[in-house]
Amino acid sequence: MDIADFVTDMAQDALERRSLASLAEEKTLKCGISKKTVKLRDAALAAKIGRSPGVYVTFDCPTPALSAARDAQTLQNYIAGCLVDMLGVMGRRSTVLVVGLGNDEVTADSLGSAVTDLLDVSPVSPSERRREKVRLCAVTTGVEGRTGIRSADTVAGVCAKLRPSCVIAVDSLATSSVKRLGASYQLTTAGIAPGSGVGGDKPRIDKSVLGVPVVAIGVPTVLSMRTVLRDFAHEYALATGGEENEFKLRELMADKRLGQLVVAPKEVGFYVCNAASIVAGAINSLFGENT
Repeated sequence: MDIADFVTDMAQDALERRSLASLAEEKTLKCGISKKTVKLRDAALAAKIGRSPGVYVTFDCPTPALSAARDAQTLQNYIAGCLVDMLGVMGRRSTVLVVGLGNDEVTADSLGSAVTDLLDVSPVSPSERRREKVRLCAVTTGVEGRTGIRSADTVAGVCAKLRPSCVIAVDSLATSSVKRLGASYQLTTAGIAPGSGVGGDKPRIDKSVLGVPVVAIGVPTVLSMRTVLRDFAHEYALATGGEENEFKLRELMADKRLGQLVVAPKEVGFYVCNAASIVAGAINSLFGENT
């Protein structure tokens, strides 16, 4: 498939598309969860698969909703452990800034704000905090179309004021795999470019810009129609023994203006609520005021 037809924020999608899935170290965990870790240190290799250099960890779950509360708690613990590995143990008086990216008025793009709504943030005044520990702060950036401010600029401004020890950026992601919708959790030290999965080049939020460690956490909630149609046409041609006419497919997508559409499953609201509870729970367990 031509790179122009392939839209995703998921590193594992990119590896699988290029037959490089073997680069990821895979472990089978409890509750049917699979953990895939890839360390993209080589800039040339990272550029080849369209990712930024860094460590990428993907937790693939058997279903978007794990079968029991205990299973969800297990995933939450795995994510918390991964955050510690990526950020290190925060010392006293450290400030952790969680950034909720996306648009809270669009369900499929509301994961960031849904997570910040559930965080047990610290009081501003040190005297009101329960004990001397890490200070947890949170902010939502909104989207440029509503605020007139780029998300990366908002985060940079808040960081300049708070001087956090690290930043955790949370956002909804795009995937090229239906099975990953609501069922995969990606954590990366490479940071994030909000909206880049479905809208071209965007300013990045990462360590090189902010000067502190940045971990981006995301869950795929949308698919690119271009990618879905291209995959379906290819699989249909293989299944029926027919000839795949890529030129005609591109022509039809352009004529029907389907190429730029991004679609979400009908259960996307449930997926976002479920993922927000798990991600926020992991962050609260490490840095929450009442932990």
